[in-house]
Amino acid sequence: MAFEREKVPVVISTSVATIKGIVHLPQGGRLTDFINNATRGFVPLTDVRIEHNSGKLIKTSLLQVNKNYIIFILPEHAIEQ
Repeated sequence: MAFEREKVPVVISTSVATIKGIVHLPQGGRLTDFINNATRGFVPLTDVRIEHNSGKLIKTSLLQVNKNYIIFILPEHAIEQ
């Protein structure tokens, strides 16, 4: 049985890249709770765009980001243009 997930576009900063992708949260779940879940060592993302600090651009359909390397993560809608 598949569970309904809420798709949340996020931006993740690491020391070597900025990563944009979609986190799939449990329906009604919060990004903070999802990230702080001690049983998860990685953040799974889909529809990913990695902008390396060197200027290289990588696109992939799936990426697992090790939480130990995340400087910050925020939902895209929180970014002021």
